[in-house]
Amino acid sequence: MSTPKGHYPLAVSLTSKDMSKSVAFYRNVLGFELESVWPDADRPLWANLVLDRQSVMLGAAMGAEQVAGCSHGTPEQVALLKRAVEDLAKNRPGVGVTIYVEVPDVDAYHERVKSRGGRPLMSPTTEFYGLRDFAIDDPEGYRLNFYTNVKLSSCQSCGLPLTDAKPGQMYCGYCTDEAGKLKPYEVVFQGTVAGYFMGMKKMPRAEAEQAAREHLARMPAWVGRK
Repeated sequence: MSTPKGHYPLAVSLTSKDMSKSVAFYRNVLGFELESVWPDADRPLWANLVLDRQSVMLGAAMGAEQVAGCSHGTPEQVALLKRAVEDLAKNRPGVGVTIYVEVPDVDAYHERVKSRGGRPLMSPTTEFYGLRDFAIDDPEGYRLNFYTNVKLSSCQSCGLPLTDAKPGQMYCGYCTDEAGKLKPYEVVFQGTVAGYFMGMKKMPRAEAEQAAREHLARMPAWVGRK
């Protein structure tokens, strides 16, 4: 099902102190399409950039004296905007903000970004939560994680092979409930004790429980848990 123009599964709005530089980065380095801009592309004060139906909107940073003049909101809204302007002046924008953007082939996209002069912070890496991704910072310091869902070879809860896994699937049917959510640790633990270590390995319960604790503590879903 296609998404109507102007409707995006991801839409974020970021503040930029240098709109021309930010717009150029998203268009020329990351390959976003400039869907709309105001008042014009030569003097952008606001822009909407789109990649695979995912929208990043950029708005120019304003001074405190400009807020009241351009806002038609309530006094509470104007006060909120003024506080945001003051906070932005005191702190580096983008710190603590990470935006995930999906691409069809993250490795190919990573190479295209580098060929356009982009400087990713890392090479594409397959994560235990079913994503293969890399990170890059935009000119204002906002961090973007570009990712592709991948098929994992084993359950990240118990370690069983995921032979029929869908891209992005982390857990096997034994470790999830009817809604596909991860079961509580104690449920997975008891299943591992009885089904694997006692049933398949023929261990007595005491040894099976110790082995299950050590095994699950190495799984990404329960790492470090004893």
